[in-house]
Formats: sequence, C-alpha cells, structure tokens
Amino acid sequence: MTEFAALLAAFREATGREAALWGSGDGSEPAPLLGASSDAFAQRSRAATDGKVDVAEWCSAHDLQARHITDRSSEAWLILDIARTRSDRHSDDNLLVQLLPVVHRLIRERDGATHELADRYEEINLLYAIGELLGGTASVESVAETLLQELAATVGATRAVFLLTHRSSDSVGKLVPIASIGLRDAAYPEISLDNDSHIAVCAFRLSNACTAEGVAARRGDPIISANAEALLAVAITRPSSGAGITGQFQAVARLGQPLPVSHSSVPPGVIVLGARKETDFFTAGDRKLALAVSTQVGVALQNAALVRSAMERQQLVRELRLAHDLQLKLLPDTRVVGPEARAAARVVPAESVGGDFYLLVRLDSDRTAVLIGDVSGHGYQAALVMALSLSAAAIHVQAAFDPAIALESVRRSLAEELMSTDMSLSLCYALIDARLGELRYANAGHPHAFRLGADGDCLRLSASVPPLGFSESAIADDSVPWRKGDRVVLFTDGLVDARDGNDGSLGEHAVLGALGRITAASTPEEILGSLLSLAESHAGDTPLRDDLAIVVVDRPG
Repeated sequence: MTEFAALLAAFREATGREAALWGSGDGSEPAPLLGASSDAFAQRSRAATDGKVDVAEWCSAHDLQARHITDRSSEAWLILDIARTRSDRHSDDNLLVQLLPVVHRLIRERDGATHELADRYEEINLLYAIGELLGGTASVESVAETLLQELAATVGATRAVFLLTHRSSDSVGKLVPIASIGLRDAAYPEISLDNDSHIAVCAFRLSNACTAEGVAARRGDPIISANAEALLAVAITRPSSGAGITGQFQAVARLGQPLPVSHSSVPPGVIVLGARKETDFFTAGDRKLALAVSTQVGVALQNAALVRSAMERQQLVRELRLAHDLQLKLLPDTRVVGPEARAAARVVPAESVGGDFYLLVRLDSDRTAVLIGDVSGHGYQAALVMALSLSAAAIHVQAAFDPAIALESVRRSLAEELMSTDMSLSLCYALIDARLGELRYANAGHPHAFRLGADGDCLRLSASVPPLGFSESAIADDSVPWRKGDRVVLFTDGLVDARDGNDGSLGEHAVLGALGRITAASTPEEILGSLLSLAESHAGDTPLRDDLAIVVVDRPG
C-alpha cells in the first residue's frame, strides 16, 4: 500500500467517505492513480481523469466532488464522494487537501534522499575499490585500465583514456597514453602540451576539471568524442598541489574559455571520459567524483615516486657505504713498517669517499718510506684519481728509493688523468734512513709535512714544486737529520681547515701548538689521537668541509 492509499484509507475510516487521488495526465495517456481508499472507488473515479471530460463537471454529474491540488512541482485531482449525513465534511475535505501536498513533499524528499544515498554509496564504493586497487600495487600504470573501467562505469562513460605527463628535452612536454577503454582498435596519440584546443591540455593547465559538449567536444578530443558526445577531462592532482579538492570544485571550466596557468605543481597526468550512455552532459556530481578519484591516483603516483626514491636512496647509501669501505681497504695497514718502525694513520673523507690517502712501505730494515697525498676536491671524482695515485705511488716508491725520482715517475703516470679531469695532486714522500741518520724527502706542493723532533721542535719539510698537475718543474729532494725519538707527522688541509659553528677554522698554528706539547714518550697512536681530538673539540657537530688525513711514523729502535 502506498503512502497516499494509506492516507485515503485512514480518511475513509475516520469519515466513512471514499476518495481517490489521480495525477495529472498529459492528454494522451490516462492520469496515473496515486492512491485510493478502495479499489472499487478507484474504478468508479477513473473516467473523471481520462482527459476527455471536464473533471469538475463530470464529478458533479456523478454525485462526486473534485478538488484540484497543486504544488510547485506537480498537480493532481482528488475525487471524493459527497457526504450526505455529516455537516462538517468541508473541514474534513480541507484537512485532507492540506495533508496531501505535505505527504507528497515528504515522499519526494525521501525518494530524493534514497537516490542520493544510492548515488553516494556507488561513489563511495568506487573510491573504496580504487583505494584497494591502488593500495595493492606500487605501479599505477599496471592498474590504469582497471581504474578507467571502474570510473567510467560509475559516471556512465563508454570511452576513456589515461594520460601521463612526460617532460621532453624541448621543454614543451606531452601527455602520453598508458591505458584506454572503448576505442576498439584505434590508437590514442600522444598530445603535445602546447595544443591548447585539446581538452586534456585544458585540464592540465587548470590542474582541475574541464567539460565540453557538442561541436566543442568533438574539437576537444575527436577520438573520445567522435560523434560530439560530452567530454569530461580531469587532471591528476597531488595533495600538495594547491587549494585541495574543495577549491578545485570551484574552478571547473569549459573548453573554449581562456586557459589560465595554474600555480600549483605540474599534474602528473590527465583522465579523459566521454560517450555517456544516458545523458548528453556530465553533472557537477560526476566532476566531483572524477576529481576525488584523480586525487587518489595523484596520491598513489606520489607514493610510488616516494617509494622509488626511497629505494634509490637506500641503494645509493649501500653503494656509498661499500665505496667508503673499499676505499679505506686500499690504504695499507700501519703494521707493514714493523718491526723497526711504528705508524698510526687515519683518513676521514668529507663525503662517503674522498681524495686523501697515505702510503707506508718497509723498504728494508734500515729504511721506512711514508707518503701522503691530497687530490684537489672531494667526492667520487677525487676518489677515482686517489685510487690511481695510490696505485702509481705504491709501484714507484718501491721501484725508486730516491724520493724525487719516485714523485717524477708518479707525475708521468698520472699526467693524462690530471689533465683530463683538471685536477691536481699534492704529494710528500719522506724516506727515513736510520743507518745514515737522515730523513730524505721530496715535496710537490704539500704544505703540512713536518719532522717532529724529540725535543718538541717542528721542522717543516718544504715543497720544492707546486702540486702535480700545475707545472712541469723538476722535482728536487732534500734531507734533514734524523735522530732517535724523531717523528714524521704529515696531514692534509682537512685538519687545519676544520670549522666550528661560527665558521672559524682550526688553523695550522693550533695544530703545531698541540704537537709542541707532545712528550718524547708519546706513541704515534697517541699523537694521532691528540690531533683528532683537537679537531673534534674545535668543530663540534660541524661537518668536515674537506677530506682529512693524518700519518705519524717513528723508529723507536
């Protein structure tokens, strides 16, 4: 029983009178029955609404009463039998006439809410399904066609294409199709971003939704709208790309209007929908739904990019750690100069890898060789030149005991690499000869090389030529006395250039002051530790700007 029938049945029970409610017909078909107090009275009153007679006149002739009821959205005829016993029938009739529009409005609101709820349920179900779809994959491209099918089915589109943004070297860029539905064997072309007439470019420029109908739709996308069907294009948006979904709903444009340039981030793609099955246009609800889906896809694309970036960073960190470990393994163990000599050394790259290195060689029981090198710059390029330099130095130091000859040989070996990379290399090679009691050395542009005497005196081992790569001047060697208790102390710029929080450098003066306080009983490890502690206490949490290397060697026997 309908709501109107229930109301009219209650009216009959309260008044003893029959009633029927008929909707207005269009003149070609009988008016629909909206409700009646009984089937018999419905049949009796039907003739009054067949559109061929005057309703009021017919009812009067058949001992019935007709009341015309109208509201803002519809009209109807209420047919009543005439009461013969009750004098207050007019008040009953008026009450019924007032109640019917109220019931009609409530029914309409209920049905509208039901339809709205059904639509919202369908949209929520779509968003949930797409969320599940996107959440189960790290690649939007792999589910793009399924995503298109779900969205198109919900908004009633039969053709659709999913385009991703591709920035080319000519800076114009294009939209590249990754999935389509309803195109049969037709291939969807790439769309240049300077094609202002295309609806996908309109949506891209707006970072929003764009609609078109009729001829404008055919011009906007002749493939999706081959027969001038309505089009809806929506840009894929990221959460950080502007005012959000609420702001997007207020900025929907139609194709053919001037295209503003969006100040949000570049959309990663566009979805174009067309060829609706039911109506000739897309509604505001369709646009809202498409924008909500586009945001979901944008989030998925952003998450996929973040995952890829995180994986790449993790891989890079692993590779950098491996490169760091491998580079340090290239450096010799300090025990190679034993048992006659003792050594301590440390290399600390400013980045994962660097250009500072050292070399320790036991030439024989009387002679110990120590070399330090500093490749200009730091990072990967310096590390590659460092590896070549260390390899060349290891060969030539053992082949030529004379320090100057060894450095000349290293220069010849590295000449091509230093020239092609536009880099330089400072080297200091010191040879301790305990039998002759001398320290012979050759220095190519390395400023921080010292003989630390047993009495605490620091003697600089001065350079005779600039760093390798700057000049072809002949390298000369020199010698200074070597006594029991003397130490060779070599370090690179990273130590003296260690910066504090106020950008103040440690300086060589502070380093030499610390060396002057070293006791005769201090071991190379203790001297190395004091210099590293000095740098750390000065710099605090400030990272190194340059690679750091320190080498300390003595011969206690």
